Amino acid sequence: MTAPTLESIDGKPVNSSLRWIALGAVSLGVAATILNQTISNVAIPAISKEIGLTTENATWVNAAYALTFASLLLLMGRLADLVGRRKIFITGLLIFSASSIVVALTQTVGQLVAARVAQGIGAAMILPASLSLVNAVFKGRDRAIAFAVWGSTIGIVSAIGPLLGGWIIGVRRPLESSP
Repeated sequence: MTAPTLESIDGKPVNSSLRWIALGAVSLGVAATILNQTISNVAIPAISKEIGLTTENATWVNAAYALTFASLLLLMGRLADLVGRRKIFITGLLIFSASSIVVALTQTVGQLVAARVAQGIGAAMILPASLSLVNAVFKGRDRAIAFAVWGSTIGIVSAIGPLLGGWIIGVRRPLESSP
């Protein structure tokens, strides 16, 4: 006997036993986008010292992500409707991950701002697609639980992000001062 299926995602049926795993994956993707902004808010002073950012440059580093992310949310949600939720979510994860690596390796302000714009594009793809995926996979009481998990993930990560950013900066400082 096979497990019952629910609604389909982009034309493919979803196995009910795997949908909770999918919720975990979707929640992790959303968590990464939220952590990115909250950690960078705390880390920007250390980044400023490391690559010589002025106050204006530091503002652009944060604004590049936030403005790109916010301005593309509706467009990417619509694109997910047209192209497919899963495709947009996975593409967003790939863009976000690749640009995060670039952010870590940048040496100039221009590179950093460009990479943060790319992160914002990826995040703008992830968030609405994740919401749509949760809506498509879950029904009834399970949908309410799934949305509670999804929303709680955002809330918890928003609170943990600044703490994690402070911890990362604190760990890096002793490493930088050791011989």
